[in-house]
Amino acid sequence: MAHSEGSPELGSADVPAALRFAHQVAGLRSLGSTAETEAEEGQKQEIESLELIFEESLQILSPEGERPVLFQLQVPVAVDDWVELLIETGDGQVPAGAVQALPPALLRVALPPHYPLEGPSAPVLVVEVPHLGAAATELEPSGRPEQIGRYNCGMDLGMTNLQSHLSVESGVFDLVEQLKEELAVPSRLVLRQEMFSEDPMQAALRLLSHDQHVRNERRQQETQVCPVCFDELQGSRGVFLSCGHFGCRDCLQQMATLHTSEADVTALRCPVPDCRECFDMGVLRQLLGSDSELLQKYEELSLKHCIDTMEDVVYCPRCDLEGGGNRVPCIQDEDHMACCEVCGFAFCGKCRSAYHPGATCTSADDRMEALEARAAGKGREAAAARSELLTLRHLAKTTKNCPKCNMGIEKTDGCSKVCCTNCKIYFCWRCGKTITGYDHFATSECRLFDDEEIRRWNQQVHHIDKAQARAQEARFLAQFIDPAQMWQQARECPRCRAAVVRDGKNNHLRCYACMTQFCAKCFQILQKGKAGEHFNKLGSCPQHSD
Repeated sequence: MAHSEGSPELGSADVPAALRFAHQVAGLRSLGSTAETEAEEGQKQEIESLELIFEESLQILSPEGERPVLFQLQVPVAVDDWVELLIETGDGQVPAGAVQALPPALLRVALPPHYPLEGPSAPVLVVEVPHLGAAATELEPSGRPEQIGRYNCGMDLGMTNLQSHLSVESGVFDLVEQLKEELAVPSRLVLRQEMFSEDPMQAALRLLSHDQHVRNERRQQETQVCPVCFDELQGSRGVFLSCGHFGCRDCLQQMATLHTSEADVTALRCPVPDCRECFDMGVLRQLLGSDSELLQKYEELSLKHCIDTMEDVVYCPRCDLEGGGNRVPCIQDEDHMACCEVCGFAFCGKCRSAYHPGATCTSADDRMEALEARAAGKGREAAAARSELLTLRHLAKTTKNCPKCNMGIEKTDGCSKVCCTNCKIYFCWRCGKTITGYDHFATSECRLFDDEEIRRWNQQVHHIDKAQARAQEARFLAQFIDPAQMWQQARECPRCRAAVVRDGKNNHLRCYACMTQFCAKCFQILQKGKAGEHFNKLGSCPQHSD
C-alpha cells in the first residue's frame, strides 16, 4: 500500500521512532563505504569497550564489514529499593506486588561511516522499554503525579520526548549514561488500562515474573544455610521451597522419604519453625523423582487425605457409570446427602453409594481400596473407577469451596479474585472471604498474585518471550533490508493523523499518539472493548489479511 496523502513527514514527531530510525539508517547506507580507516578503527575500539562492560547484553546486528554498523544494547534499569506495583481499577488503585528488578531498556544504535570523527556523524538511535509499557506514574509525597523518568513510557518512545533528552553528539558511552539517568525509577508504578495495549494485570505479571526470575538467579549464586543441618552451601546445590526458604538436598530428601514411607504427608512442611508451609509437587518431584514409587505413594496418601477433608463437591456415580463423558457435579448437604439433577439419584456424598441415613460410611482407606479394586478390573465400572480416582486427585490440587454455596471452584490461572460459577459471588482465593472488588487486597495481607501464579506465568512466557524476541529481531533487521516495505505497513490514524505501523497481518491497530483503536482496512474508529464486533460482523473487514 502506498502511503496516503497527508501523511506526516519523516521529520514529524507523529512518525513512529522505528520508521524514522529505518529511514535514517537507509540514508547512512546510501553514503557508501567511504569511511576512513581511522573511523572504522574508532568504532571497533568503542564496540570492544562496550562488549567488555556489557558482555552478553550487547549484540551486533549488522554483518561483519557492512556499514553502517548496527547493534543493540540492553541497558539495565537501576532499582535502589522496592518498587510497588499498583493497578488502576474502578475500585481505585489495587496493589499487585512489589519488585526489586525491572527489565532492561533496549537501545538500538546505527554508527555512521565517519563516526567518531569530527563532523555530521552522530549515531542514529531508537529506544524501547517494552515491559514498562505505557502507563506508570510516580506519586510524589505532595500528591503531584510525575511521569516516570520525566517522560511518558509509551509503547513507541519515539512519540515521547525521551529521545529529545538524549544527546548523541558525545558518543555512545555518554549516550548510555544519559539513558540510565532518564530511566529514573519511582517508588510506585501505577498501571492504567487506557495506556496499555494489553491488560494491566498481564503487564504486572510480566514485571513480577521478571523480578522473580532475577531474584531466583541471584539466590542460586549466593551462600545459603540449611535450617536442618546448618551447613553453608551455594544456593544451586540445594532446594528452594515455594515459601522461599532453603534446605540442602540431603536433609529435605530424607524428610520427604521418611514422612512418605511412614504415611504422614501432613508433616512434609518447611523446616523453618515460623513457616511450616507444605511442600509442593514441584519440590517433591525433585526430591523423590518424577517416576518413583515414593512419589506415587505420596499422591495416593494425599488423595486419601483429600477425601477425608472434602465435603462439598461430589459427582453422580450413576451418571459416571453410564459413561459418555457426562460427569454431573452435585452439592451435598450437611448430612452428606446429594441428589443428581440429571438422573435424580440420591446418594451419599462420602461413599457414593445410595443414601443411607443412620448408617456408617466406609472409611477413606476402605473406599480407596474399593476404588483401586474396581479400577483394576475391566469394563465400564472399572473405567468409571479410574476416572473417579483421576478426578479426585485433580480436585484435591485445584479446587476450593465457595464461601456462600459451598460449590467446589477450580482456579486454573489468574489473580486471587475468583468468581463462583454456581452462585456468581466473588471471593478471595487466598483466605476464602467474600469480596466485591479489589479493595480487599489493599487492606488485607492477601496478595493479588501469589508465588504459584507468578511461577506459572514465568514458565508460560519463558518460551514465548524467546520466540517473540526472535520474531521482533527479524522484523527489526528486515526494515533495514527494505525500509520501504516497513513504510508500506504504516497506516494513518483517522483521528490525529499520526503514522501507525501495522504488526504483521493484524488489521486491529492502536495509535499510541491519541490511543485510538481503528481498522487498517476501512479506517473505522473502533470502540474500546468492542473491536471484535467489527471484525466478526458478517461481510465486514477481516482481522488478519495481507
